[in-house]
Amino acid sequence: MKLSPFFQYMHRNPVTIIIGIMALVFLIRSNLFHSAPQLTPPSLPKVSVSNLTAQPIQTSIQLNGHTAEARRVTLKAKTAGRILSLQATKGQQVDSGQDLVLIDAEDRPMRLEEAKSKLNQRSLEYKADTKLEAKAFKAQNALAASKADYDNAKSLLATIEQEITDTHIKAPFKSILEETFVEAGDVVNVGDKVATVIELNPLKLICDISEKDIPRLKGGAKAQVFLTSLEDKKLTAEVIFISKSADPKTRTYRVELTTANPEMAIPAGLTARIIFPTHSTHGDLISPATVSLRDDGTIGVKVVESGKVIFYPVKIVETKPEGLLVSGLPEKISLITTGGDFVIEGQQVNSFETPGIPDKTS
Repeated sequence: MKLSPFFQYMHRNPVTIIIGIMALVFLIRSNLFHSAPQLTPPSLPKVSVSNLTAQPIQTSIQLNGHTAEARRVTLKAKTAGRILSLQATKGQQVDSGQDLVLIDAEDRPMRLEEAKSKLNQRSLEYKADTKLEAKAFKAQNALAASKADYDNAKSLLATIEQEITDTHIKAPFKSILEETFVEAGDVVNVGDKVATVIELNPLKLICDISEKDIPRLKGGAKAQVFLTSLEDKKLTAEVIFISKSADPKTRTYRVELTTANPEMAIPAGLTARIIFPTHSTHGDLISPATVSLRDDGTIGVKVVESGKVIFYPVKIVETKPEGLLVSGLPEKISLITTGGDFVIEGQQVNSFETPGIPDKTS
């Protein structure tokens, strides 16, 4: 029987074949039992955190406003005549009832004496007619005419007395003479403007509040006022008026407050920073840079818990110069301050503490 070439080769070279088989077995065993190489796990991302503890915080509404006079009154002439003199100068503080402008009385004093004499005469006539009428010596219609003459004389006297009184234009209350419209020698008619006075004690403060904040403010509420142009002079004011109608252009509501200004040293028109304390709550003071935004628009912060990134929604209670007051967080947190933009919720991280905003809200 003729062998195939392969078997002929095996018959002539048995040693080569055995060595090849042994080498093949060795390679197979080497691949089966050789341990797989160990892969180095990837390093976790690093983030810095600040450990915060929720603190009691006093929420407030901060508005910009200005000081204003409590009252502004323009005085007008009640009688015609020539201005005799000005009794006060612009900017002067005047008391209630103090003369500001004098109008020349002219012939009024003489007319006053004439009116007094006529009234005395009519009074005597009326008394005499009354006695005669009682004795039936005087008709009732004659007595009525006498009574009318007497009443006319009284009215005439009262009129001339009022005219003389009106020649003295007086301050209606303790105030400051803000402006005068006449000079000595001018002639005025009834109704002409003569002077303007303003009342600065109490001092009024005016500001506008948004429709979002107006439910948090009530009449009688106290506010802290800081006057920036007077080196942040501090005052305490009380709300006396909250408008029930919004400004159609700004959609804000006018708020008026009042505070004492005994010496009337604080003028109207000063810029004021007005702070209304509202209610107390617990929260954290954080840097605006730590605030994150979810894809659905939720505002919150990222913290580390058990080495994992957690997202907590927050409510911004108030904006302060030193940071944001927020609520809605657990009592103690490890807030991610650096690296938060490069990690996602649920991701494992290595965290290390760095100084952040202190645990205080003052």
